Amino acid sequence: MSAGGVDEAGVQASLERKAADELDAEVASGSLVARLESFVIGGFALGALGLSTYNVVVRYFDPSLMLELVEEVQVYLIVWAVFLALGAVTRTDRHVKADLFVSMLPPRVARGLVVFTEVLGLAFALLLAYLGIGIAWQAYDFGDVSITSLRFPLWIYIAALPAGALSMAAGYAVRIAHLVRNRRQAAGTDGTARLQRERRT
Repeated sequence: MSAGGVDEAGVQASLERKAADELDAEVASGSLVARLESFVIGGFALGALGLSTYNVVVRYFDPSLMLELVEEVQVYLIVWAVFLALGAVTRTDRHVKADLFVSMLPPRVARGLVVFTEVLGLAFALLLAYLGIGIAWQAYDFGDVSITSLRFPLWIYIAALPAGALSMAAGYAVRIAHLVRNRRQAAGTDGTARLQRERRT
């Protein structure tokens, strides 16, 4: 224990686990699905940036060439990009969280708490997807459109919510599978070490 009452060894072990998890996430991010996901998210963000840049530039040279309703389309593109990024952020454990308290707990309790929070996150994401699908379906069924002259179907805009929630649920599922696999490997390693000790005695 340090003077401040924080278990330095526990914090060090937590940081090492975090670094190992981030390395595993980097390896997983090289998959085809992750690259496709990055391409789609980047495409939406780049499209929004391109539209904004075009209007800014032509405003100074020839305002008659400005595109109408760029601001509205930008919002749709940015919202879809942000919600689709939820899956990648969850899968690679890049979301904001306070884990200093967890690092001070005994390793067994900390692991159990991590599993509990991952399962809770998965349940929340699935609930959000369920509710989002219902809201998007209502908007589609009622024929809701934007109040601008574009008359954009709002169900497409709202569908970003369930799409992002499903992406986040997939990210939590991947993380839970990773935790289970690591636990089995650790149990197998402990069992092998115990057998070797028993054979020596």
